[in-house]
Amino acid sequence: MPLRAKQKVTRSSARRVSDQVKDLIRASIEAGELRPGEPLPGRLELCRLYGTNRVAVDRAVRDLVREGLLVSIRGKGTFVAERTQSVPSEVLTFGVVWSHPVTFQDNIYWGPLLRGISYGASQRGVRVLFRQCPPDSFADLILKGETDGLIVLAPHTSDQQVLQTLRQKGIPFVATSSAFDDRKLPCVDTDNFDGVRQVLEHLWSLGHSHIAIVNWALESTDLLRRWQAFQELMGKAGYTLDPRWTVLSPSYQWGAVQQWLGPLENWLREVPLPSAIFCCAYEMALAVIKVLRNLKIPIPDRVSVVGFDDPASAAFLDPALTTVRQPLEALGMRAVEKLYEALERGVRPDGTELLKPKLIVRDSTGPPCPPVSSSIASKQRKEVPDK
Repeated sequence: MPLRAKQKVTRSSARRVSDQVKDLIRASIEAGELRPGEPLPGRLELCRLYGTNRVAVDRAVRDLVREGLLVSIRGKGTFVAERTQSVPSEVLTFGVVWSHPVTFQDNIYWGPLLRGISYGASQRGVRVLFRQCPPDSFADLILKGETDGLIVLAPHTSDQQVLQTLRQKGIPFVATSSAFDDRKLPCVDTDNFDGVRQVLEHLWSLGHSHIAIVNWALESTDLLRRWQAFQELMGKAGYTLDPRWTVLSPSYQWGAVQQWLGPLENWLREVPLPSAIFCCAYEMALAVIKVLRNLKIPIPDRVSVVGFDDPASAAFLDPALTTVRQPLEALGMRAVEKLYEALERGVRPDGTELLKPKLIVRDSTGPPCPPVSSSIASKQRKEVPDK
């Protein structure tokens, strides 16, 4: 028989909305309004009947499937179970998903971030499922009832449309290590603009104005934002951005820093030396330091170097690296918290949050030496005696 809602959810109730929907569906089953084997009305119809949103309805249905009152059959729908044997379970499952190649082993970024996610989940009794899959498969983890919500790891700039589609479908998710122009998207990220501001203000305070930037991963929203911040802040401060001092690339294979040493060395031989180099990631800073050492250019006496990310090894480099420390564990914990709080309220997560980084000043930065207009190549030519 057609399901008729005798009651709608009460927004003023202390009981979360999804639990109210679950109680109403259960009452209809127990009253015989929904009989064993009958299909459950569609999600949009349930939203209309109970006066609520898709997130709360999806959560209620998934809980009832777990409890054995409903059965979900892929491609056919959701039905009232033949046997209503209750298997109570209030444990949530979050899917941690990513689509782009990621190297987790010994990774200075993903290690702390995943620790934060794991710790945040354990604090709330949440199970975590890790899955690499294409972006168009993210929603399937929710629709199949495998997870209650998603944490999307570091989606690229090209993935904004994917996230907007998930949001439009009412899929509960939080993206971490990314932020987009669409600030309504539920994201938790480092305030990269503030990190770059701290870098430049430190270099300016030392007297630097000839500042180069190395950024090989502009497809990453974080690194793109660092490049945008660098341009904006340099311009507002009245400094000229010399295109010869910008080493940019759209994509970068993390862990393959060796392949960039040759191009970096050629670059430094061909251009007038900057007084400082801002490296937008830790691996990039390692490459720059190695090349400067190969060219016998002292750090920071001749060129200061600043990085972004602060693993333990940064303090033990020679010289110890001045770099931006990101709150990586806090990012992971806040992503879990943001998703969990939204599901508890029966709403979808919304809005971008930015956590503050901190510049750690060490020995790789110092005052600039007197300006040198010639390139390394021309200097070396002058040092060759006439035959």
